[in-house]
Amino acid sequence: MTRLRSVLAAIAAAMLITGGTAAGTATAAEAAQAREPGCAHLLGYGSGWADIHNACGYTVFATVEVDGFDPPCIQIGPGAVATIGLEPGDVPYYAYEC
Repeated sequence: MTRLRSVLAAIAAAMLITGGTAAGTATAAEAAQAREPGCAHLLGYGSGWADIHNACGYTVFATVEVDGFDPPCIQIGPGAVATIGLEPGDVPYYAYEC
């Protein structure tokens, strides 16, 4: 029984080590996807606008998170990019589905 515990402990330790290494090599794109679950992803923004990408194969409604009131939701087709209008001074944090 002791040998079985040693083998299981070694397997668990190996899984933790490889899991930690994989987590440490996450790219910026993976970080953005983790922050923006779902289909809507913020691609870019400027003064008065933001681009939202629909990464799914079906139509969604989406908007962006800003300080204050978020802009109204817009319809975005499958795989498409749509531009949403922003109030002066608004800086979007991320996109989300409505």
